[in-house]
Amino acid sequence: MEAKKLDFAATLKDAITIGTKNAPSVIAAVALWLITIWVPYINVGTTIAITLLPTQLAKGEIINPLGIFDSKYRRYMGEYFITMGLMVFPILIGFIFMIVPAIVLSIAWALSYYFLLEKGKNPIQAIKASNDATYGSKWIMFAVMLVVGIVAGIVLGIFQAICDAINVGFITFIVMFVLYVLIISINMAVNASFWKQLKDNVE
Repeated sequence: MEAKKLDFAATLKDAITIGTKNAPSVIAAVALWLITIWVPYINVGTTIAITLLPTQLAKGEIINPLGIFDSKYRRYMGEYFITMGLMVFPILIGFIFMIVPAIVLSIAWALSYYFLLEKGKNPIQAIKASNDATYGSKWIMFAVMLVVGIVAGIVLGIFQAICDAINVGFITFIVMFVLYVLIISINMAVNASFWKQLKDNVE
């Protein structure tokens, strides 16, 4: 079977569809995660749950925001940290070589946690599976993420300027918090589209 490759317009459209359909529950889940990120041990499980959320979105599942507190996610703590460690150090080394290799590796390994947690692969297998699944689609992934990042940056800049003009600290905090929640939620929809389209490229 020929490997699936992403299409820029179709991926953006799919991400918008996924994000629109699940917006309230995803936004609530992200907000709960950010609010409780300071709670030791609990924050490990909620972070893993948030990481895995795009795989649920890709299936069209109904998201329960309180589900991020389910203790089942903490059982993956060891594998999650090992995978993170295996990816972080090569990416840091990639930055030494003029940044571009780090960007390529970050995109190539973007689906690693999904293969680890959703497909039950070990850390090494998950990283390799992500690299294989994204082969031929990295430029499209980069382009989609770049467009989303530019739009998010413009929106943040506009609201930051408005908040600076108002000059009320509490209002600035609330507005920026809401915007960051929205941006994280949008990125989840994009990742869900990547996973939905590419996950079957690898057994």
